[in-house]
Amino acid sequence: MKSILIKTGTGILNAVYSVMKRRPVKNRIVFISRQSNKPSQDIQLLESWFRQHGMETAVLCRRMGGGLGSYAGYIPHMLQQMKYMATSKMVILDTYCIVACLLRHREDLQIVQMWHALGSLKKFSLSILDLAGGHSSETAKIMHMHEQYDIIFTSSEASRMGFAEAFGYDPQQLTVMSLPRVDLLLDSGRDAENQEMIESVYPQLGADGRKVLLYAPTFRKGRNITEEVGQLTAAVDFNKYDLIIKLHPLDEAEVISDKAIVDRKFSTMDMLSVCDVMITDYSAVTYEAALKEIPLVFYAFDIDDYIDGRDFYIEYRREIPGPVCKSAGEVMEIIDADCWDMEREKTFADRFIEGRRDCTEKMGQFLLDNINH
Repeated sequence: MKSILIKTGTGILNAVYSVMKRRPVKNRIVFISRQSNKPSQDIQLLESWFRQHGMETAVLCRRMGGGLGSYAGYIPHMLQQMKYMATSKMVILDTYCIVACLLRHREDLQIVQMWHALGSLKKFSLSILDLAGGHSSETAKIMHMHEQYDIIFTSSEASRMGFAEAFGYDPQQLTVMSLPRVDLLLDSGRDAENQEMIESVYPQLGADGRKVLLYAPTFRKGRNITEEVGQLTAAVDFNKYDLIIKLHPLDEAEVISDKAIVDRKFSTMDMLSVCDVMITDYSAVTYEAALKEIPLVFYAFDIDDYIDGRDFYIEYRREIPGPVCKSAGEVMEIIDADCWDMEREKTFADRFIEGRRDCTEKMGQFLLDNINH
């Protein structure tokens, strides 16, 4: 039944799309994302670059939630995506896009996958089909997941194989090029501006010599981590530390603490400008923190289950650039010791994030050359 419904829906969308494709093509690039309701920093930087170089642009961002109601509400947005794809020269994605992969496009439309993570850490997409955190093989086949890409970016040679597996392409079809956000991560002036903005909202941060800890766990589909978050907040000595908690937007964990800051105003990347120590687990923010040389500790309370149920593209325990802890108490012991192997972090960042200068310029010019080729 599911297969029949999807095939019927695809047929209807293709019929509508065929009419849309009769309109003249504009000198335009359209960005599409369902990661958030507002454009990511990568999209903002690249979109601005294209406008400065004479290209018309359009940005279509809308988060797609779960449930039939959310799917039904997403249909008008899909029609808008189709309208722009039908008359643009290039579409740039940062996640899977239904209509980009499913429909029949003009031969000259170029589809670019600029994935939203800097490197390949935990397995994702086609690598986790039929596993707890992934889709079924049947759904992936019917929905043509990650098909029709002309260009796929990955941040390093070390991530090439992982991204190729996740998208189902030959590794040599991928282009090694770091995301535009690297320009911001290495901009000390931006750090100062971020710090000023964040401290205007949270003036207590770092007062009386307290160090700022940032906890940003990965999203676990089907698992509530309220208990583990509570164990961490209980282990923190708030006389010595401030704790900022950045949960994934889809995470339903509750934070029961009147001392921790549960932030929803700034991005995790922005918060790197004020934190002294980063606490995470399997999140790709690991790459950003390592690049900025922020001490890392990994609160991996479910590491054994995670390896069995999802796994990684790297040998996690051996290659991750910091101590791996199963309990909140261990995490705080590491932080209290204040002894970090920063050379290990540097080696990790060097391996997974290549070409760190002028990333926006390089990616923009590469794509512009492909449009004009």
